[in-house]
Amino acid sequence: MSFLNPYVKVASLFLLVSLIWSNPLQGQDRHFSQFYASPLTMNPALTGAFAGKFRIAGIYRDQWRPALERPFTTISTALDFRFKVPNVSQYADAIGVGLIFYKDEVRNFDFTSNEINLSFAYHKALDLKNTQFLSAAIQAGISQRNINFNNQTFQDQFNQKDGYTFPTAETFPGNNIAFGDLSAGLNYSWTYKKNSLLQVGGAIHHILEPNIAFFEDPNAEKSKLFRRYQVQGSMIFPVGRKSYLSPRLHYIQQGPHFEANAGSNIRFLANDYTRVAIHTGAWASLVGDESIPVVLESATLFFGLEYNGILLGMSYDAGLSEINTLGYKRGAFEISIGYVGEYEDDIIQCPTF
Repeated sequence: MSFLNPYVKVASLFLLVSLIWSNPLQGQDRHFSQFYASPLTMNPALTGAFAGKFRIAGIYRDQWRPALERPFTTISTALDFRFKVPNVSQYADAIGVGLIFYKDEVRNFDFTSNEINLSFAYHKALDLKNTQFLSAAIQAGISQRNINFNNQTFQDQFNQKDGYTFPTAETFPGNNIAFGDLSAGLNYSWTYKKNSLLQVGGAIHHILEPNIAFFEDPNAEKSKLFRRYQVQGSMIFPVGRKSYLSPRLHYIQQGPHFEANAGSNIRFLANDYTRVAIHTGAWASLVGDESIPVVLESATLFFGLEYNGILLGMSYDAGLSEINTLGYKRGAFEISIGYVGEYEDDIIQCPTF
């Protein structure tokens, strides 16, 4: 029981954080501008990919608040552990186990998506110096979606004068659906010299392509959730005695739609002993599909504060595409928090933010 006690405490803390974060929430598929602040939703192979024993991560996104009375809101909280694999000679193989809660709400339509996923990853050391790892993972979970039809307005309710006061003749299906979901991922990381890391990986989400229609659709092909393919890559390397640069790329393809993110963060270490650091960054997002050309959708600015393993990040998306004129060129605000417990060294396999 003495072995389990620290993990029970961590799990209790994670549950408390999840309740606090979810309290303000009254969709869309998973999307965060701070994609590295939610590594388990990006790639299951990043489960346990850090230099420590456990990690807690939370992120909240508020989108299009100026344009909508009740904006889009998204939240994710995750807890993952890293366990060393015994009896593998000099190789530092490890296992990662993680749990993720995700909630997304389109408040104007009272449409809510909830997910819970469990991740399992194996990190295989590729050399005796343990500088290279190949990680493979699988993630499985349950998704639930619901909508409140009582708060919707339909065309036949218009009274031809001053409002939508008539009853509707629309027939409604059940307002709640649930389905299983499955994802898988791979990731390669290489610590090619002290304080310098290269990593690249990819994942497939919604492998089962579940039917997400509320109505019983005889043509289920039109109602399936498209598989989402994503590739990510990043580096961390020093650019001074106490400064580190982290360029990164992230590409997503889902059905006919795609999104590409590119940018960089920089970390300024102010105090070695307490690990106080300032993080800043900027990146751009391109979107498109089969019918429209590539457009610059948004530009994101990021600022973060780090203290003794706790990292608080804030970002703002400036909408640049035509759709964002509805929000007066205002996009989305995100706030995130992350903590790596029982930190072991300065080299990490998964760059934070």
